Amino acid sequence: MAIDALNSRIYKSGVKESVATAKNVAQSPIENVAKEALSKAGADSVVLTSNAQILTKGTQKAKDASGIDLTKVEKLKNAIKDGSYKIDYESVANKLIDSEDELSSIFG
Repeated sequence: MAIDALNSRIYKSGVKESVATAKNVAQSPIENVAKEALSKAGADSVVLTSNAQILTKGTQKAKDASGIDLTKVEKLKNAIKDGSYKIDYESVANKLIDSEDELSSIFG
């Protein structure tokens, strides 16, 4: 359950209403944290739902990743060393032509 940011802001005059709202909706551990945060007079707080926390962790993991599949790189290195890696020259040529066509359409 998400907390509506506009309705959960605590201002000194609205603390009682916000705390009452938090008491009514607090069910999960994350929401209990929100309830505790709301009970502190004069303090604004943001509490992420469990789905938002999972998304945040996944996003951070993606940012931390190098973007290189080291297993695939090692496999290709070994194939090149032992001579089993075969180059598809026609595919390479077609991709070069496609790249040239794309650049021509961009830069005229």
